Amino acid sequence: MSEPGVLGLFADPAQAAAAVRALHERGHRDVRAVMPAPFSVVVEALGYPRSRIDRITLSGAATGVAIGFAFTIGTSIAWPLVTGGKPIVSIPPFVIVAFELSVLFGATVNLLVMAITAARGRRLRAVPFDARCSDDRVGIYVADGDPAGAEETLRSFGGEEVRRA
Repeated sequence: MSEPGVLGLFADPAQAAAAVRALHERGHRDVRAVMPAPFSVVVEALGYPRSRIDRITLSGAATGVAIGFAFTIGTSIAWPLVTGGKPIVSIPPFVIVAFELSVLFGATVNLLVMAITAARGRRLRAVPFDARCSDDRVGIYVADGDPAGAEETLRSFGGEEVRRA
């Protein structure tokens, strides 16, 4: 049985990111993180690429805006109703429908893309559970290399608690 890894808990994401960079410099390649939120500084230090989901969601929202304006303008032109001499195609009231459809399409596209990504995505190797990582701490887990060196590195970069896991 292989020797267990080392888990370090950090209160500051910047310190955790610095620890990840130092671990990579010292030859540790299997470094994982557990966070209550995707802190960009830690994600960058781990070397993960930026997600494309935000751009896909934006394209869904833009499609919703285009469809919203197309529906409202098309309906006004197909059934012209002149009220008080106002123009048939009046953009300000159509903005409400376009906004609502942008939210609807953006959220729906986001949900679908996230479901597809999760279903076909790779399963990451497990990290030991610590409830504080779901609350306010960043957990850095080192699963390879010299455990004593990893413990020293995690402590030197501000790890509040460092233990073998």
